[in-house]
Amino acid sequence: MCLAVTLSACAGLSTASGPVSAGSSPPPAPPPVLVRYLETLARMAPGDPARQQAELATTLAAAEQTRSSADVLRYALALGSAGHASSNPVEAKRLVSELLASPNSLDPNETTFAQAYLREFDARVALYAELARQREESAQTLNSLDTTADRRADALAAENRQLKRKLAEAERKLEAVAEMERSMLEQAGVETEQPPRP
Repeated sequence: MCLAVTLSACAGLSTASGPVSAGSSPPPAPPPVLVRYLETLARMAPGDPARQQAELATTLAAAEQTRSSADVLRYALALGSAGHASSNPVEAKRLVSELLASPNSLDPNETTFAQAYLREFDARVALYAELARQREESAQTLNSLDTTADRRADALAAENRQLKRKLAEAERKLEAVAEMERSMLEQAGVETEQPPRP
């Protein structure tokens, strides 16, 4: 009886673990035709500028030498990938657009892959254009603020000069009044010092 219970429990465990292992199976491998593109993208991943530059140079040389659709697409993917100093999604977008618009030797998987990256490059180009627009607006706003601040500073400086002139004029008047008072006091003192007439 105990053996039967143990066996049934083990059987339950094996069937329960069946779906779990099936659910954790690795994702299907990409079509073989896409492997070279994925390898290029992996070598263009951020982290090693020398590796990125070497891959970019290799794909450019292959594209220029063979002019094959696959090599042009590999170069466009390398050129347009983010995270390296020479990244140029504008040129990559142009290359992929021209490649897809003209007769080419790409198979359907490659064409779908190229179209996906064309959308990615297009989105990045739009994002960069928006960032450039925002930078321009910020620069104009800062320039306007600087101009306003300069005008305000000039106005304050002019007001300050005017106040200094008025202060200097008031000090001259005060000095003149003080001089008159001294003069009057001196005259009054002289008069009091004179002996009375007999």
